[in-house]
Amino acid sequence: MLKNVVIPHSYTLIKRGKTSLLLKEEYKDILLRQGIENVEGFINKRKEKATYLAGRTSHPSIPINGDTRMVIRRYSHGGLFRKFTRNLYLFGSRSFQELALTEEIRSRGIPTIQPVVAIHQSTFFSFYRAYLLSLEISHSRDLIQFFKDLNTHPSRTALSLKRKIIRSAALLLRQFHQAGFYHGDLQLKNILVADGRVFLIDFDRSYRKRTLSIKERIDNLLRLNRSAEKWVRLGLPITWRDRLRFFSIYAGDDIEIRAGMKKAFRTYSLRTIMHRIGWAFGM
Repeated sequence: MLKNVVIPHSYTLIKRGKTSLLLKEEYKDILLRQGIENVEGFINKRKEKATYLAGRTSHPSIPINGDTRMVIRRYSHGGLFRKFTRNLYLFGSRSFQELALTEEIRSRGIPTIQPVVAIHQSTFFSFYRAYLLSLEISHSRDLIQFFKDLNTHPSRTALSLKRKIIRSAALLLRQFHQAGFYHGDLQLKNILVADGRVFLIDFDRSYRKRTLSIKERIDNLLRLNRSAEKWVRLGLPITWRDRLRFFSIYAGDDIEIRAGMKKAFRTYSLRTIMHRIGWAFGM
């Protein structure tokens, strides 16, 4: 199942019993000395020093060397599968694939996390558990928390910062798409802000092609828009002007993408209206 694993430059594949690890050379020795192959034991020994980051499940962030902290992500199912399989997967090597893609994204100058190790633990038959460990981006907040924090002290400075981050996020996503990458879970939680910079994270089920079609780019944008709409309904201070500004900056002078957006959002808006009518009449 790991025969087709891509090993990026500066990584080493190590097997310890039923556990396979794809380790970044720089951190290999220290992590192996600390027993990283038993990742749950590795986490438990550092519980007192751990902080937890929000996600589908909480992600522990632990110190590994002085002030350097590492975020540990356990892969887990969402939706119906979560109840039955929880953190077990069948076939494939999700954490290895995501690490390789993340390194490819980094190589294109797109700001994201620095992976440290991907772990694949075989259980029974072809089932496995997966983990991805990466360096923590210090003082980062996802876009949801960023917008909430700005709203607590409204001012001209806060508005200017909000517009700056919206612009940076739009340009970053355009760069991401123009490089041929499609994000499998593009939502506000997967865009981080730290020290005025914007980062894309979480590339599970993402992929890269030579060129993304207009439809793929629009589909990704609509996914992000649905995430924004969800949080707006929960009180997040994002206005329709904010979203219009984002999409306008993303499109730039590209006539084709502007036409595609206009057509897609016309259909999207009509579908949303019909859904709301259905809800009003109990359909």
